[in-house]
Amino acid sequence: MDFKEMMENFKKENGEIPKPLELLGQLDESLVVNHMTDMMFTYSKEAIPQKYKVLIALSAAIALGSQPCILNYTMRAKMAGASVQEIMEAFAIAKFSKAGTTLSSSLPALEWLVNNK
Repeated sequence: MDFKEMMENFKKENGEIPKPLELLGQLDESLVVNHMTDMMFTYSKEAIPQKYKVLIALSAAIALGSQPCILNYTMRAKMAGASVQEIMEAFAIAKFSKAGTTLSSSLPALEWLVNNK
């Protein structure tokens, strides 16, 4: 499948093409083809239902702070049959996960403070 076909299929399946992908395609189509090929490979696996894959991706996007991906995966989650409640739980899981990494990343500073009150 070439760049144009991939973008048409993505738009058909997702309603729109995320701006970063659109701009990247204008600069180097091969990078988008590679990214989309990886996505198709990942989503072709069958052990995890599609709705849950999208909710996992949404949680990762939230934790990583990618606004375009958060919007894209929120829309994809709805299209995959996720309820608003399920999507909000994905947001809550991401918030909790991100908070946990904030604490663990702070370990050296917390240890220093405990030892240097």
